[in-house]
Amino acid sequence: MTKIWPYRQRVSIGCGFALLLPLLAACTETQQNHLVGTLERDRIELLAESNEPVVSRHVQDGQIVESGDLILQQDTTRLQARLDQYQAALDQSTARLAELVRGPRAEKIMEAEAKLAAAQAQTLTALNDLQRAREMFERKLSNQAVLDHAAGSWKASAAAENAIGQELAALQNGTTAEELQQARAAVQAADAQVALAAVDLQRSQILAPVNGRIDKLLYLVGERPPAGATVAVILADARVYARIYVPEPLRAKIMPGTALQVQVDGVSHPLEGVVRWVSADATFTPYFALTEYDRSRLSYLAEIDLPAEAAEFPSGLPLSVWVDAPVASQ
Repeated sequence: MTKIWPYRQRVSIGCGFALLLPLLAACTETQQNHLVGTLERDRIELLAESNEPVVSRHVQDGQIVESGDLILQQDTTRLQARLDQYQAALDQSTARLAELVRGPRAEKIMEAEAKLAAAQAQTLTALNDLQRAREMFERKLSNQAVLDHAAGSWKASAAAENAIGQELAALQNGTTAEELQQARAAVQAADAQVALAAVDLQRSQILAPVNGRIDKLLYLVGERPPAGATVAVILADARVYARIYVPEPLRAKIMPGTALQVQVDGVSHPLEGVVRWVSADATFTPYFALTEYDRSRLSYLAEIDLPAEAAEFPSGLPLSVWVDAPVASQ
């Protein structure tokens, strides 16, 4: 059975729809011009370069730190021993280079001269023995074996004399350029190893690279982080910015350099910001920005640089940005 509404009720309902239409239009316009996001800082992850255990923690989560402040200290026993080893090798290479630069000592030269004199005397004796053996052989008083033995002894003595003479000449001439070059290269290699070991030892201290706030310490005293693991996270104060999500219809209006007013939750007045970067690739709208109207839409991630005043506010605060003033209903 069809219900017939009274005339006055039909007029009231029609007027109600007429009044709702501008409001719905204004709501739609507001949704299109309203951007949401959060207040963010750069997150800096501090890594452990060695797998030595943590021996002390010098800050707590949430603590404000300045650049150069000590965050964590790892055990230095193994790293210090390695540095001492390389330092000893450097000292040895340096001493060897100094010895070659100075040249042979006078005592070594005198020792070589004495050895050469002894070798010359032995050679002369062997030569006399050879002459006598040859005379005896010519007189048929000895055999060929005796003569060959005397000749071999003379040749061996002459060779030994020549070798000692060469050693003496090398000592008298001093160090060669090639020997000096090799010694200097050895010193440079040892010095590089010492420098590398010193850096490893220094970096067992995890220091704050920038001013900021400790977001989280990830290892306790006694734990052994693997090399390359993140041991602490710092929220840097150098740049505080707004991270917003730009709906596709507004992408053409949001460009790097665009000035926008950012309203941070809990702050009485808006902040003047400038768009620094907008992603070229669309992404899904975050859950806190979704409504039934635009849930299936895509948005573009953007970052807005904020004034120094924003450094007073904590990270993660929700914020809003109005691209254009919403259309008010008449």
